[in-house]
Amino acid sequence: MTFTILGRDPETGELGIAVATYSLAVGATCPRILPGIAVATAQASTNPAIAEEIMELLEDGNDPLETFIRALANDEHPEFRQVAVMLPDGDTLVHSGINIKPISGHLNGDNCTAVGNFLTNDEVLSAMVAGFQIPTTENKAYLTLANRLLSALHSGKEAGGQSGIDGLHLNERSACLIVGTPGEKFPVDIRIDASEDAITDLRSAYEKYSPMHQFYLHRAENPTNLPSQDDWVKSLDS
Repeated sequence: MTFTILGRDPETGELGIAVATYSLAVGATCPRILPGIAVATAQASTNPAIAEEIMELLEDGNDPLETFIRALANDEHPEFRQVAVMLPDGDTLVHSGINIKPISGHLNGDNCTAVGNFLTNDEVLSAMVAGFQIPTTENKAYLTLANRLLSALHSGKEAGGQSGIDGLHLNERSACLIVGTPGEKFPVDIRIDASEDAITDLRSAYEKYSPMHQFYLHRAENPTNLPSQDDWVKSLDS
């Protein structure tokens, strides 16, 4: 009962992921990212240790495919897991265990991969890929990676989203967005942990945070001459 989009921007080097699900606090368990190295999700019957091990091994320079196989082999219940990894060149690795409930699977697009389980119908993944590749919100195009990822989630929701064991539609109670840029001290990392409309709330939270991301990066690097947060926002509007 989760749908996820992994994506990259080949021009900026950004990697990112957006996840929506019925489970609570998905941002704490499923996604992992190392900017410039990989972005991953471990979902379905989630075991965060899988994605964490993948990241550790990749950071140490191990082969991606061997890393992927090793991390799954170290898990006691891979048949219940859905795991996906995207590398900076756009290559992806996906595992969907045999005990994951349908409709489940993944679909690759240009610079993106949609992954999901307990989906309402077969159109959800294709809608997500389309939403990423031609992102629209109220007929206005957004070209940044973050907005493409959010557009993909919205498209997946509009196509039917997720369902429960009984096949009935489930709303999205948590969602997250992470976008990492090589060289930045920390990524954009927005989470909605408990909501009745998590995708809408995620978009709202991102739009509030987005103007401040550079401010927080500057503050981490050298806070000496930074204006206040309110003055920063005013300077953007002037």
